[in-house]
Amino acid sequence: MIWFFSMLRAALYTIFIQNLVFNGGYGSSEAIRMSAKPQRFLPFSMMIAFFSTVTALVCRTLDNFKEIKQSGSAVHAALYCAVLISIYLFVALILKLVLDPDKKFFSTLGIAALNTLVFAVPLINRNAGYSYTESIGVGVGSGIAFILALLLINVGLKRLEANNDIPPLFRGTPAMFLYVAMLSLAFNGFSGSSLFT
Repeated sequence: MIWFFSMLRAALYTIFIQNLVFNGGYGSSEAIRMSAKPQRFLPFSMMIAFFSTVTALVCRTLDNFKEIKQSGSAVHAALYCAVLISIYLFVALILKLVLDPDKKFFSTLGIAALNTLVFAVPLINRNAGYSYTESIGVGVGSGIAFILALLLINVGLKRLEANNDIPPLFRGTPAMFLYVAMLSLAFNGFSGSSLFT
């Protein structure tokens, strides 16, 4: 039962305190783009959670090998990238053989799999020294954090579109970037870290 609470703690920390979209900027451009498509929130976030979790577990297992554990950051980044690409190709092949989805689905799958948010998870797990259960928690938490980010950005997008007081030069993309910057500052405040240290 301790493993469950360890996983839950890591997931909650990733969702609310260290939201990777707002605190690290990982996948933020995709979150802004996806926020305009509420019908795709859940499937896309589930794909991100799946790829984050599986990649984190495989990379955590590889880090148990002495040769890999002692290698430098560049080797780890290259290895994690190769793992992520391999998992994507394997999943895409299985889905192609079993379901035969359309090209749009594979495009969405690729964007979710090769997202900077997914790539950051095993690196964060390695730097934090997380266990297997904590790695699962961070992977699942990343997907949920992405959903939270999409929901918050979507609400802001609707409010910004309805606000006629915004000067014409700031409507659209500039206003959205300012809104996301404010959300990032708020989440940075949750984490308790200083922007100036």
